[in-house]
Amino acid sequence: MAVLETPFPQDCVADETGRLIPQPSANFGLDFGSQAMRLAGTEVLTVGLIDCYVFSRECLMKAIDSINPRLTILPFASVEDCIGNDMNGIDLIVYYPHADDASEAAAARNVATIRGAFPDIPLVLLSDAEEGEQPGTLRSALKSGAQGFIPTRTTGIAVTAAAMRFVKAGGTFAPLDLLMTARQDIPGSSEATRQNSLTSRQVAVMSHLQQGKANKIIAHELSMSESTVKVHVRNIMRKVGATNRTQAVYKARQLHKQQS
Repeated sequence: MAVLETPFPQDCVADETGRLIPQPSANFGLDFGSQAMRLAGTEVLTVGLIDCYVFSRECLMKAIDSINPRLTILPFASVEDCIGNDMNGIDLIVYYPHADDASEAAAARNVATIRGAFPDIPLVLLSDAEEGEQPGTLRSALKSGAQGFIPTRTTGIAVTAAAMRFVKAGGTFAPLDLLMTARQDIPGSSEATRQNSLTSRQVAVMSHLQQGKANKIIAHELSMSESTVKVHVRNIMRKVGATNRTQAVYKARQLHKQQS
C-alpha cells in the first residue's frame, strides 16, 4: 500500500483521451506505515461515515475507537441523511457503498453529489466490491472527486484510520499498484478486450447466464446473494456493451466463435 503526498490532480495528468497518467514523484513507493506514524499526532478528527448497513457502521466505529480514540465517527445511513444534516465541525467524510446495493456508476454519482454538497470537506471512498481491485474503479472514484480510495478486502483498520488522517492533511490515498495501472477505456476497443476485463466472479456468473439460469439459481450455485448476482449481471452488460442479459450472452457466444 502506498500514498501520494499531494492531492491527486498534482500527481496525475490526463492526456488527450482523458487517460490518467501518474507522474514520477519521489513519494512513489513509500511505505504508508512510516508516514502514518507522523500523521497520528494528538489532533482530534471528526469523521462523517455514510454507510447504509447498521452492522458495519457500528463495527467501524468500535474498531477505529479501539486503536485511535481521538478519531470520532458520526454515522449516517445514506447520502441524503448526511447532506440533510449540519456538517459544521466535520473534518472528513467517508462513504461506504456496499457491492450489493450500489453499482460502480451509482457510487461515482453519489461521490459527485457529496462533493457538490461539501466541496471543502475531504472525501474517502471505501469499497468492498470485487471491482474494487480493478484500476478502472479507482480511476472512477478519483475522477468523481474522492481524495482517498480504500479497498476493504485488502486494507485493515489501522491503515484505514491512518489514511483518513492523511487525506485530512491534504494528501491523496490509494493503492499504488492500482494507481500506476489505471487506464482509460479506449474508444472502439474490441469486444474481446472488454470480455477479458471481466473479473473471475463475473466470468462465473456469465457461464451460468449462458446456461439460461435465473439469478436466484445462480446465487444458490455460486454461494452469493441474489442482489450480488444482479450487480454482477449489470457490470457484465456494461463491460461487453450489452443492454440486457440476452444480448450479453449472445455477444459472449459470438466472441467464443471468433476465438475458436
